Amino acid sequence: MTTTRTDITVGGRKVSMLRAGPSGGTPALLVHGGRPGLTPITTGAHLWDRTIPHLTAGRPVIAIDLPGAGNSDVGSADILSVAKIAEHLEAVFAALSLDGVHFVGHDFGGFVGMWLALTSPAKLRSLSLIASGDSTPKGDGLDDILLDAVPNPVWSRASQAWVFERVSYSHGHIDDALLGACVTAAQGKPHTDAVKAMQDPATRARNYGIGALKGKVWDAMRSKGVHVPTQLVWSSHDPRAPREAGYVLFKIIAEKQRAAQFHLINRAGSFAFREQPDEFAKVVAAFHDGVELERAA
Repeated sequence: MTTTRTDITVGGRKVSMLRAGPSGGTPALLVHGGRPGLTPITTGAHLWDRTIPHLTAGRPVIAIDLPGAGNSDVGSADILSVAKIAEHLEAVFAALSLDGVHFVGHDFGGFVGMWLALTSPAKLRSLSLIASGDSTPKGDGLDDILLDAVPNPVWSRASQAWVFERVSYSHGHIDDALLGACVTAAQGKPHTDAVKAMQDPATRARNYGIGALKGKVWDAMRSKGVHVPTQLVWSSHDPRAPREAGYVLFKIIAEKQRAAQFHLINRAGSFAFREQPDEFAKVVAAFHDGVELERAA
């Protein structure tokens, strides 16, 4: 199945994405993690390149570049907050005439999905949280400890390879295609604009300080629940999103959402969807199929 890159304009900003699979049906929306301008790897839709071919059987797939990542413009730096990114994604859904998506969010992207599930549940058919340490009850700062010796220059090929190796169980997925795409993204205007914006401490705190927002999310989960079928996919050897924290999150969600599942992928680190793409795709696709059958019934 061919994967194509598509660019659209939303709110005066270029939004770039990878698309594959048949037309029609509810798409799987793949949302990468990382914080553009801060995270020492340049994340984007290119991270899903190994995953997309395994997910396209019978369903459309869209992997999006969030603002400041890949080929998607930043525009105003305020777009980088969780709430603003969620609003931005809703505008993208409207531009693409999507009345619902199966949201698959890795890391920070998962927390954006959580916020959407609580604030605009009608936009989501389901939510899959992939190794989303930001969504769990831990505080900020783990990445700073884990990656406090990132080699300089940051965002170089060697530096990004070091980060991937640090957080992965298997290094086989760290190939030339991945590192080449990351270096290209690091040299692009969206990334350089995001780096420039994040040099201002006030802008950085306003856009990426998720502590207060996390409290609101957890209060809402405990009192109202998540009104979207939710799946958690965690990894056996992920130093950034411990399985114990993921299971705590699952138990809280499952108290009020009967369509909740927890899956642990063995022999994988922070990027299970790259390290074990076939196993990952089977788990996620089966969940999406089950949700669609339930809706049809």
